[in-house]
Amino acid sequence: MNLLNYIDRYSFFAVGTHVKDALEINDFRLGLLNSSFMIVYTIASPLVGWFGDRYSRRIMLALGVGLWSVATVGTAFSQSYQQMFFWRSLLGVGEATYGVIAPALLADLFPPKERGRVMGLYFLALPLGGALGYGIGGWVADAWHWRAAFWVVGLPGLLVALLGLVIRDPGRGASEGKTHAGKADRPKIRDYLALFRNRTFLWNTAGMAAVTFASGGYAAWGSTFYQTVRGMSAKSAGLWIGGLTAIAGLLGIACGTWFADFLFKFTRRAYLLMATFAVLIATPFALMGILDPELTTSLSLLFVAMVMLASVLGPCNAVTANVVPSNQRAAGYALSIFLIHLLGDISSPILIGTVSDMFGNPSVASSALGELFASLGAKPVRESNLIVGMLSVVPVMILGSLFFYFGSRHLPEDQARAQQFSSDDSADLILGH
Repeated sequence: MNLLNYIDRYSFFAVGTHVKDALEINDFRLGLLNSSFMIVYTIASPLVGWFGDRYSRRIMLALGVGLWSVATVGTAFSQSYQQMFFWRSLLGVGEATYGVIAPALLADLFPPKERGRVMGLYFLALPLGGALGYGIGGWVADAWHWRAAFWVVGLPGLLVALLGLVIRDPGRGASEGKTHAGKADRPKIRDYLALFRNRTFLWNTAGMAAVTFASGGYAAWGSTFYQTVRGMSAKSAGLWIGGLTAIAGLLGIACGTWFADFLFKFTRRAYLLMATFAVLIATPFALMGILDPELTTSLSLLFVAMVMLASVLGPCNAVTANVVPSNQRAAGYALSIFLIHLLGDISSPILIGTVSDMFGNPSVASSALGELFASLGAKPVRESNLIVGMLSVVPVMILGSLFFYFGSRHLPEDQARAQQFSSDDSADLILGH
């Protein structure tokens, strides 16, 4: 399911230039279209989290997969910008349902000591699905038509949605020896508000938002960047970026999960300390990769940055599960998703498109700042400047590294509190009483 989730999402990015030409829109409107499903995804997540802590997770999982698959196929029928925006927004409702329920369910199937590896395996679908989405989308668009790409990637999800009805749900808190059941054990508003006092949860979410800002911006604009700025075809850009994304994700998630577990032997702050250094290392490689005019070295540098950013997925998502009580995890993931995407990949595609249009404007391009960027190799192409647009992610990555470090200072205490709550019913512990 998660593999199809990312295939459907990334196939749209691969055909961005085709959609732009067909609908006759500028970079800003394409950036808004890239973010449309994520805007709805983010808004819907808190409501889904509320229901996910109360009602059948199997049924909600199946409905989510089915809905996003219908929306993907519907995208192929779009004849206007408004229609395209509608289908991409509907996709967000389906993905929100799945994205909140699936990791909460996984946390109940595996104990805390196994969750880092489990979340790492779960999120392998991101690079693999992203690669397949880029590759299939670009290949089908060049071979047939961009609309056909949404048929190819959307229809399988309608069949896979039925599998959600046969997934075993062990009960909330089962992996920690407690099963939450009945109205008396459902979390209340005050329990959810307590998440805002959970320092590790907030710092980890802020760090993940920064990583998502960078990776989401690159995912949305990477193919378009290499087509318009570096002269690649849609097929070539899709295959190269998709392939490198897959390899980087596999390496990053595998190495990040292994290194975080190894570091845990020496410190209980391991998961977030690993994320701190991974994002810090990624920053200069991202900067140099965007600016480098040579195609091979540019892709190589960005590949290293992608490996480092992917390495945080398993450990940081495990941190969310580990510091939130078991009967609140659906809402915990929902709040995390809401903040991560609101501050992350909703913002970055729009910002990159806006900055690109701004610095492509002759009056801005000829200004002192525009000339400074031009001296670094960031010159306008076709009345836009995607190089400057892509550079906007770099300062945010530096902030992300700091957020993870601050979170690591509170991780041992917050994790112990959540585990004690989940195992012995002491709700006052999580409330800080």
